Amino acid sequence: MTEKLYYNDAYLREFSAQIEAVRATDRGTAVRLDKTAFYPTGGGQAHDGGTLDEIPVLDVWTDEAGEVWHLLETAPTTET
Repeated sequence: MTEKLYYNDAYLREFSAQIEAVRATDRGTAVRLDKTAFYPTGGGQAHDGGTLDEIPVLDVWTDEAGEVWHLLETAPTTET
């Protein structure tokens, strides 16, 4: 399960994480990390924006299992 760093520090701007899963979506490549500071879309609040290893994050959402996914502009080439 992804550790949700945003619950501990809503202003966190940098963090290190490992990619746990990569999947292709109809909108591009999404990654699941072992931890994230990106708040996902939900409850009328838009997702956080930013980059992972300089790759723009286009969307962040939580799946049915509660895992947080990050849609990236391009596929990652290294661990985040």
